[in-house]
Amino acid sequence: MRDAKRIERLRRSQHGVRPEELRAVLESAGFTLVRTKGSHHIFSHPERRRLLVVPYRRPLLPVYVRKALEAIDELAD
Repeated sequence: MRDAKRIERLRRSQHGVRPEELRAVLESAGFTLVRTKGSHHIFSHPERRRLLVVPYRRPLLPVYVRKALEAIDELAD
């Protein structure tokens, strides 16, 4: 239930999201941090072919939060 609340909060407002917060949401959805290259964190999921790259900066730009939410939604379908 806690993870669903986090995802809903991200859907309502994609501004001011911390990278740690997005990482927790992605990991709860089954993503794993594969590697980091510079400031970019690269996530993968066993049911998804494409990698998800999120630059580590505070706060995250809304476009990266949207991409993460789209990746989570792909898995739900």
